[in-house]
Amino acid sequence: MHLRAQHFAEFLVAVHGHAPFPWQQRLVDELAATDAWPDLLHLPSGAGKTVAVDAAVFHLALRHHTPGRAALRICTVVDRHLVMDHTFAHACQLAAALAQPANAAKGPKGREVVAEVARRLGSLAESPDRPLVAQRLRGGVPLEPEWARTPTQPVVLCSTVDQVGSRLLHRGYGVSARMRPVHAGLLGQNTLVLIDEAHAAEPFLQTLEAIRTYGRADTRTVLMAATPPSAKDGQARRKLALSDADLHNPVLVRRLRARKPASMVKVPRNRPAGPAFFKCVLAARQNLAQQGVANCALAVVTNRADLARRLFEELRGRDDFDAVLLIGRCRSVESESSVAERLAPFRTGAPERANARPLVIVATQGIEAAVDIDLDALVTQAAPLDALRQRAGRLNRGGRDIRAPAWILALGEDVGRSPDPVYGDRIRRTWEKCKELGADDTIDLGGTGPLATLTAEEGAALSTQRDDAPVLMPAYLDLWSQTSPAPGADPDVSLFFHGKGAAAGDVSLVWRADIALTDLRAAHAEALSRIVALMPPQAAEAVQVPVAAARAFLADRRPQAGAVADIPGQHQDDNPDRSGRFVAFRWAGTDAGATGLVAATEIRPGDVLVLPAELGGCDRYGWHPGSRAPVRDVADRAAAPFVSRRVAVRVSRDVVYSAEDWRRLVTLLDRGDMPIEPDFASRVREELTPEADRPASPQRSIRSALAALAEAPGGLAVHAYPPGLASAGGAVLVWSAAAQQPARHAVSFPSTEDDAGSHSAPCSVLLDQHSEAVAKVAGDAAATLGLDAATVEDVVLAARLHDAGKADRRFQAMLAGGDDWNVPPVPLAKSARASARAWQMAGLPPHWRHEAQSVRLCLAHPHFQANDPALVLWLVGTHHGLGRPFFGFAETAEDPEVLPCLGVSSWPAPATPGPESLAFAFRGETWPELFDTLRRRYGVWGLAHLEAIVRLADHRASEATA
Repeated sequence: MHLRAQHFAEFLVAVHGHAPFPWQQRLVDELAATDAWPDLLHLPSGAGKTVAVDAAVFHLALRHHTPGRAALRICTVVDRHLVMDHTFAHACQLAAALAQPANAAKGPKGREVVAEVARRLGSLAESPDRPLVAQRLRGGVPLEPEWARTPTQPVVLCSTVDQVGSRLLHRGYGVSARMRPVHAGLLGQNTLVLIDEAHAAEPFLQTLEAIRTYGRADTRTVLMAATPPSAKDGQARRKLALSDADLHNPVLVRRLRARKPASMVKVPRNRPAGPAFFKCVLAARQNLAQQGVANCALAVVTNRADLARRLFEELRGRDDFDAVLLIGRCRSVESESSVAERLAPFRTGAPERANARPLVIVATQGIEAAVDIDLDALVTQAAPLDALRQRAGRLNRGGRDIRAPAWILALGEDVGRSPDPVYGDRIRRTWEKCKELGADDTIDLGGTGPLATLTAEEGAALSTQRDDAPVLMPAYLDLWSQTSPAPGADPDVSLFFHGKGAAAGDVSLVWRADIALTDLRAAHAEALSRIVALMPPQAAEAVQVPVAAARAFLADRRPQAGAVADIPGQHQDDNPDRSGRFVAFRWAGTDAGATGLVAATEIRPGDVLVLPAELGGCDRYGWHPGSRAPVRDVADRAAAPFVSRRVAVRVSRDVVYSAEDWRRLVTLLDRGDMPIEPDFASRVREELTPEADRPASPQRSIRSALAALAEAPGGLAVHAYPPGLASAGGAVLVWSAAAQQPARHAVSFPSTEDDAGSHSAPCSVLLDQHSEAVAKVAGDAAATLGLDAATVEDVVLAARLHDAGKADRRFQAMLAGGDDWNVPPVPLAKSARASARAWQMAGLPPHWRHEAQSVRLCLAHPHFQANDPALVLWLVGTHHGLGRPFFGFAETAEDPEVLPCLGVSSWPAPATPGPESLAFAFRGETWPELFDTLRRRYGVWGLAHLEAIVRLADHRASEATA
């Protein structure tokens, strides 16, 4: 069919079950006509801003033949930690509908439109069966995520300022050093950034503008806000706001005209906050009962997590209502299912509301964005105008025919003269303005109340304020784009997201029950690295906390660690333990030098820290530094989505109740050199004491995981816990669909960024065959992206020659198990016989890189003809993420023997040393100078994007071979 803008209404009805509001259709009409997004979607809470995601996806479908005119990657960004993400759920519903149009759509016309959008996006996707990928970006996963598999995949990413910003600036939090250029290249090209409630994100906006100016990043930014930040330097923002048609839409009118009377209560400085909040909760329930609202949902919102916890403890356990705690610093694998189930009856328009049990929700700033809930009453701590509007936006969100009451409580420290650590003086200013505009200590927080009449300038003066970002100098971009190795002078990227006065960023904390405090104290770094690599941390099991809070917690200053908010950038005293003792295990990936034990002073923003579960600090609701109870290990649940590709089961001391159980398991797991029987996982399961016979259950049950392992086809690898660890004698059982190979070769998730994974495979792979496969994938992607013909040719040439260095006879001997007499007659790219011992036997220098040798051989190739030979050399030399701009090895063979391959029967001697050498020169430029030239020519992000095309093609071709 011929897809047009007017089909968007049918598309939205088919996918989400409702027609677009007038402003939503107007947005699609403008995109179809001009391809230009407005700078600002100036819309009140409840106006359906989430549909901007659908509009962006529909726009991409309209431009699928020329994706450069639309956005392949659509990022929705918030500047806070979320306990729920309605935007992500919305995107998942959209992705599911496109994956199966016949099942998702209602009516033949709707099915036809959805199917056509799916077909168009499928032509860009890695697989037509998955036209759109919806994913959250969080810290804690230094592995290749689903969204970054191909440069042409349509993607909706839901994330935070820190996660998107750090990736854009080549310092991705939770991203391995080698993959940082790929993430930067993808997000820096063909990307739309939708910033929700953007007032606190002003420093990030300034940074995005600077990277477009200086680094030529192809990112489009759209603010979505009820209280937008004021434009600076006289910049005029092109905005889209509600029109007369919207103001006559019955659904919007009902929402905007709903009255929300709020009583303003000042709590004396010397009075505890708990009784005041509890009194308001009782008053709210009484008010609603008088209106006949029996099954009510009431929210208590605070500005700090520690206060929220104290109030929750006072409210929980009552007979007349349930209570739930929502804090953004939580583990999503625990919070999402339970919280979603509890809140489901109270979503906007939910039919289950009439039969639901009354609920009191105690929350922090995480409730202000991406949470679809229709409250009957609200009790909130005083806050700046933008935060107050967002909290009130959850009150009677659907515009029901009730009088939804609210209470604003100002604590003594909120309205005092001392600035708040998070909000400065904006709480006091907003409180004073509410007192001025209200009457009898009451103000209407509805869409037609007095706060809605404030001018943009007045609103900005009352809203959350952040210091400007530091001036982004072009030299900073030069430093950040150096990823291998990162320079010693490395500007702190968090200042460019939250302003000059902001505190350092977050770290991700992961708790594991198979690791003990004694393992840290005994400094078993290498042993811990081997065990964690078998089950790497997943984002779903991690909690993000400020660096200062993590340091305080690990120094046992627990009260200080609890005083955190769910928005970043707050000021905290940071006095880390300087004793030098190891306090955590940092995970940065299998090959990363940063992986290992760290002292408190070594902790940096973006770190993923693995802690012993016995340390405490977290419960089912999230970050709880005051708790000393062992933390539940949820790694198995977090890894559950990957069971079709990989299963790892940790059989450690914490899974059994008694010493006798442990002795039996240790005896069974001690295999020595014996082969692994097909029913081994079932035998391990049988040795566990039946749950019914246990006087107390172990903290972590592995029965279901062992059952999944028993049903997995193919071989099983058993990796013993190294001697000296608390779980020594136990083992990790691993099955991998992508790497069915002998146990000694089993690795974590296979990736070509792992040195072993780059040349290991279950079977031998011919070098010429692999090179042509990579060239085909890279060429198709470059052509689909609409790159000019000359650049496409250079990308294909780089992909074809990227592994030429593997034809070095020493490397081929390594692939033959280290035996020079068994070098294959035709060069291989990968084999099953590669190992660390074979590397030494073959005579390869420590840390030798085949891609550096590939650069030398490119220059010696008789048919090396490129439109931009410098670009081809760079793409070849960096295709594993190293050499940006330095390599870390010294070549020992000036004229190595190279076997015939890639159309060359006899290689001439290379005319220059490789790029690892300071003597390398191409047309008078050293390797680092070549980097400077190419960044100026293509832009920082344009060059990284071209690298990503070649590298991801290598990944996919290697994956297909495996």
